Formats: sequence, C-alpha cells, structure tokens
Amino acid sequence: MRCYGILRQRKPRVKLAFLLLALCMLFLEIMRQQWIYIPVVLLVILACFFQKEHIVSPEGVDIHYRLFGSSLHSCWAWDEITTLHRDSQKAAPNVMLHFGKGINTRVFVMTPQDGRTVLALAKKANPQIHIADMEGR
Repeated sequence: MRCYGILRQRKPRVKLAFLLLALCMLFLEIMRQQWIYIPVVLLVILACFFQKEHIVSPEGVDIHYRLFGSSLHSCWAWDEITTLHRDSQKAAPNVMLHFGKGINTRVFVMTPQDGRTVLALAKKANPQIHIADMEGR
C-alpha cells in the first residue's frame, strides 16, 4: 500500500504564463547576444515541466522527480530512518510528518487518515524508530 503526500500544484495557466515569459526572455537574450543569460532562461523553461511526488510505501520514504520522460527516485529505506515526528497543528487540517535520517529531515504533508496509516506502517517496518508528537511545541 502506498500513501501519497499532498503537494501544492501549479495551475496550468500559471505554467503557461511562465513558459511564455521564459520564451520571450530567451528571444530577447538571443537578439541582444547576451549569451550568459541563456542557460538561466533554459532552466526556467525546464522548471515549467518539472513534477514531484512524495510517496510512503512498505519499502520506505520516496521522493519521485519527473521531467519529460526521465525519472529519479530519492528513497530512504525504513531501516535507515531513525525518527518520525507528527505535527498536526502546522498543516491543519492535514498532518505534517517529519522523517529523520541522521541530521537530514524530509517533511511530507498528508491527510490525517494517511498519517495514521504511515505511523502504523513505520512501527511495523522499523520497531527501533523513535516516533513522537510535536503537539505542544
């Protein structure tokens, strides 16, 4: 079973506006022969097509990046995760889960039901994991 994090998605008209603006900037920089700005404008154009997903599964915690046909996973297995903190106030009415691996932290926002499912999965997958609530902080 997989649980997906809630991410803010850009509206298609905002993506289109950024794309049109970046294409205009590219055209202007080519016309002015300001070659140093072209790589920056190309990165802005690529950012319009970038997608990201937060996934929690029995294998671990994964951030899935997609750009056109290519895909990249950044996965932490459950045995690598040392702490899991739950914060229901900061992302209310949803739940914010802080996954810790050493000094690194990943923050996922999920529905309350998915948050409970992830906590149960974490206890089952890694009994050594430190699970805490951040209610009073």
